[in-house]
Amino acid sequence: MKRINIAVHIARLAFFSLIFLLIFFIFYGIKELIIPITIAFLLSLMLNPFVFFFESLGIPRLISVILTLLGLALVIYIGIYLILPLILEQFYKINEFIKYVINNLPELIEKLKQKYDYLPLDNPDFIQNNFKWIFDLIVNPIKAIPVFDVLPNLITFAIITPILLFIFMLEGDAIYQYLMSLVPNRFFEMTLMITYNIRNRITSYLKGLLIQIFILAIILIPGLMIIGLPYGIILGAFGALINIVPYVGPVLGFVPIVTVALISDISLVPLSLLIFGIAQLVDNVFTQPVILARSVNVHPVIAILALITFQKWLGIIGMVLAIPLAGIIIMTIQTMYKSLKAFDII
Repeated sequence: MKRINIAVHIARLAFFSLIFLLIFFIFYGIKELIIPITIAFLLSLMLNPFVFFFESLGIPRLISVILTLLGLALVIYIGIYLILPLILEQFYKINEFIKYVINNLPELIEKLKQKYDYLPLDNPDFIQNNFKWIFDLIVNPIKAIPVFDVLPNLITFAIITPILLFIFMLEGDAIYQYLMSLVPNRFFEMTLMITYNIRNRITSYLKGLLIQIFILAIILIPGLMIIGLPYGIILGAFGALINIVPYVGPVLGFVPIVTVALISDISLVPLSLLIFGIAQLVDNVFTQPVILARSVNVHPVIAILALITFQKWLGIIGMVLAIPLAGIIIMTIQTMYKSLKAFDII
């Protein structure tokens, strides 16, 4: 009768337990760090062309990465030093303005009725409730954030994200090549094609979003400031940024502009509508079909379903990511189907 060696079983159990524990910690860490990992990965895709440019000049990759990150740090510093104080000042003023309007809306509506009797302002309570609903929709999610609970995570992300970004930019290609070396030869071409298309789509979509935001900002911000609309900088910046949310973004950007124009000086409403209309015309005629359509090609029905699903999971961030992620999933399924069909696997 074969004797059972208890020590061997204990050693085997300990070995597999350690492996399981290591896998658990890895996946738990990835879950907790999914935000900084995602930010670092997307930033590395956007900054890699600068690294390649420096490398083309004969500069070693390490120095190229450092120069690129220093350039990024300089841009962030200029933005914080020059632009952020102005935005915060206007944000504080517009926040006070919104509170004032909500608290004094019946009186303001009465003044508007006396001055402009053709406006449909016969139900102040209805208008006040809807105005407050719009305000709550935009501001309450920000106010509901538990600052003291979020602050440690923000500090952690601020420390970890630059480290991950440096690693991705310096060793990203080596990590990618190592992972590709693990793929069986039978599926290597399919995997290579999928990863190549995903990286291209993500990069082109991010570039398209930045171009879209920039074009809208250079139309809205100067336009609203020229016509004399109060808080034109922050309203224009908000309208340009929130526009990246499909379908509902333009509405959320339009409402604050018209509301401020209506309350401050109703003669500014037509001019505000004109500026916003020009911005949307350029966006719908040029930016979306010419720039963004190259990176995202999703059927409207799938786009709506993706928006609903991702909004339930990730809120407004999910709505921003829904359409490109849906496009990537569809592209992956199509590529896998063709490759697996060619190998007679399906």
